[in-house]
Amino acid sequence: MGTRLIGLILAATLLSVGCDQFSSSEAEVEQLPEIVPSLPEVPTLPPPPFPTTYEDESYSIYGLRQRLYQTLDTDVGVTGYIMEIYEPPPCKKRKKEDCPRVDAPHMFIADAPDKTDRADQLIIVGYADNQEQLARARRGRKTTTIDGSVVVPTNLKLGNKIIAKGHFTLMSAGGFNTSNGLLEYASHETVEKALAQK
Repeated sequence: MGTRLIGLILAATLLSVGCDQFSSSEAEVEQLPEIVPSLPEVPTLPPPPFPTTYEDESYSIYGLRQRLYQTLDTDVGVTGYIMEIYEPPPCKKRKKEDCPRVDAPHMFIADAPDKTDRADQLIIVGYADNQEQLARARRGRKTTTIDGSVVVPTNLKLGNKIIAKGHFTLMSAGGFNTSNGLLEYASHETVEKALAQK
């Protein structure tokens, strides 16, 4: 019993000495350097290159594609400049079947006359079923497409600014298709003639 008591006293003494040493010693606190975050400035986003829609409620090509989920498979009006009108390659061979295949009439419009990249342009199809219809219309005869839904236009000129109306889709009834959409022609209005025509 005496040995046990002595062991307890010794243990208590050691504990009190250890606690005193810990409490009496001062802990050193090291101050870390202040962290200043280095973040880039908030970028200024450029304005969109063209308005989504114009005052007459027609779309720009940019706007038509920006709102693809709203505009796809709907009837729309699109304002743009005629950049290219397809013309079949000339062929002087006696047999027509020896000539290169002729595509159906189609044209490309863009939001601005300097938009020469095909990705920035919208293809318009269906204003004539074939080149013969187009030739008849250009000779002054009133001509309609085979189903009678479209009067073949005669005043489509390179560089003109037009409002084209039609059905915006990915694939036309005539077999044209593109992943960023095309317009199946219904009608158009010329809003500005090319400088060479003025």
